[in-house]
Amino acid sequence: MKNKVILVVDDELEIRALLSRFLARKGFEVFSAGTLSEGRRLVDERSPNLIFLDVNLPDGNGLKELKKWSQDFKSLQVIMMSAFDHQEARDEALNSGAIHFLSKPFNLAKLEQVIQKDISTN
Repeated sequence: MKNKVILVVDDELEIRALLSRFLARKGFEVFSAGTLSEGRRLVDERSPNLIFLDVNLPDGNGLKELKKWSQDFKSLQVIMMSAFDHQEARDEALNSGAIHFLSKPFNLAKLEQVIQKDISTN
């Protein structure tokens, strides 16, 4: 797992910090961004294996970016996150290439399940 690079894109500092600390303790190399534009730059610079991507960001919609990244980077895995757990957004994310959809706030037990199921096996 140490070779996996993970990018966390979320406008909430607390979410970025929580995910970054948790994933770093699991042995991942973690970068974070508070905007889509910063996330795009880090995708180009760091070539992450996985992105935790918020749906609603100050400079755009994560679902639209998911569709673009899914087309441009075939091996990139994305886990979508949202504070608004609407079935419509969940379905759109999963149909657009996300490997998982996390509803915020999430607890560390749920995050551990996602890591074991979706990250460690891919």
